[in-house]
Parts: sequence; structure tokens; C-alpha cells
Amino acid sequence: MNIKQIKYFVSVANRGSLSSAAREHGISVQAVSKSMADLESEFGENLFDRSHQGIELTPLGKAFLEKAAEVDSSFRELELISESCDEKPVKLRLFLVAPAFCNNAKARANMAAFFDKHLNARTETSIGTGEAGLDALRAGSCDALITIGPLDRPGFDCFPMGTVPAGICMAANHPLARQNAVSLEQLEPYRVISSRTFDHFNESILVMYREDGLKSPIVEPLAFDAPRQFYVKHAVCFMVNIAPLGEMLPRSRMVPLASEDAKAIPLCLITLKGAKSPAYRSMEQLLKARVKTRPSVS
Repeated sequence: MNIKQIKYFVSVANRGSLSSAAREHGISVQAVSKSMADLESEFGENLFDRSHQGIELTPLGKAFLEKAAEVDSSFRELELISESCDEKPVKLRLFLVAPAFCNNAKARANMAAFFDKHLNARTETSIGTGEAGLDALRAGSCDALITIGPLDRPGFDCFPMGTVPAGICMAANHPLARQNAVSLEQLEPYRVISSRTFDHFNESILVMYREDGLKSPIVEPLAFDAPRQFYVKHAVCFMVNIAPLGEMLPRSRMVPLASEDAKAIPLCLITLKGAKSPAYRSMEQLLKARVKTRPSVS
């Protein structure tokens, strides 16, 4: 028995699927299957009941999972300690899928500083379109994309690392700009700007609200006409509402959505299936550990 077998076992048990466990670890289904067969051979008894409906734990498997999960969690913590003590910093390359908002350079620098501190990394962060980011992943010049909203495309994995609140970005002279919050009903008379480049890439904030029945008219202006729509026609944009980011567009204001319309928007990491770099794996484990240890709010 070795730590890889334990890690694979915990993944199969939690996910109920050999293929899902294989995707999590970036290996083949055959490798996971052989590892589980070798483990069961050591026990001399099955750990899983296999059927057309999927995989379920046997009584022995359930008993083993209790201890195996503890070992897996402890080993992950040891890996993080080991990687953080490595003399040579790892290189982590991130690509933020977003339009170039006002303070994006500062936001990317803060993001890089966080991972530099906790992973002993040298983090590079760039910003651009989703398609450019996917090209960078395919070319191996990027470890992960950061998207606001999930991405469901063949050949890519999507890991939700947290959520962010949504808000409405509007010109400072907009009739609703002085409100403390704005509802979807109040937005109905005003146009909502949809980005041809970003809102058709993944399940963006606007896409989520459109699926829920947003009634405001949607416009997709050409680049030269977007400022007129925003500053003259009082069109608005759905964006993340994170106060430290500051002003998203020049002479604009971010107004929170009313509580009845507020959504928690997934912030996701996108990677190539079966091609996760050591730097990315360290980052994902760090984020999982922080979520696990974060105190619950009652």
C-alpha cells in the first residue's frame, strides 16, 4: 500500500467514479483501475461494489475510507509545507479572463502577491479574452485561467475556487447611481450592455441573469459605440462588486444588486484535462485547504 493508492481510493470513493478520479489526478482511468485492483488484492477483499449504476463502497471500503481520508488530508498538508519550503520558487502563470478595467494592474499584482507568499511562487498574471486564454493553455504558456462564472467545454476542467457578489456598473450620472442598491425591476427601462467577446465565452454574470429572466433590453454595441451607450444612453453593465477593485470604468459607480436579486457568482480556475502543472496543483490544494479551514458563518 502506498500514498498514491490511498489518494486515488479517496477520490474514487468521494466521486463514485473511476473516470472522475482519473480526471482529478490527471491520469488514465486504467491507472486508477489498476491501483484499486492492487489495493483490493492486498486486503484480499473488495473495497467497492461495481454495477451499471456506478461504484459503491463495501462495508470494508467504508471503514477504510474513514482512515484513508485522514491520511490523504494530512499528506496534502505535508505537501504544501514541503513545497512552501522549496528553495527555488515555482513559476505560476495565471490568465484573468476579463476586459481591461481601471485598476486591473493593481488587482493582478495583489493576486500575484498572495500566491507568491503562500506558495513560494513567482506568479505572473495577464488579462485578456477567454479565447486568448484557452490558446495560452493549449500552448503551455499558462497554468490556469481565472473566469468569472463557470466554463463547460470539452477538454477543459473547471474548478470553482469561491464566489464573488455581482453588481451593476453604471455611469456616475446615471439616474440610479445614487441608490444604495438596485433591483432588476428598476433596471427594466435601461439597456444592459453585453460583450460580444466575453459574454459569449462562458456562463458570465449576464448570462446567468438572462437565464433567470432578465427583462432589460440587451445591446451588443461595437467598440466605438460602447461609450455612447454607457455614458449617454444610460446603459449598464453586470460586473463583480468587489470594493477593493475601486472604479471599474472611468467616471462610473458600482451599485449592489438588491438582496432579492443578489447572486453569488462562481470564481473558477480553468485547466486543460490531464495537463495540470505542479504549480497549479499546489495552488489548487492551497485553495481547497483554505476553504476547508474557513470558519462557517451561522
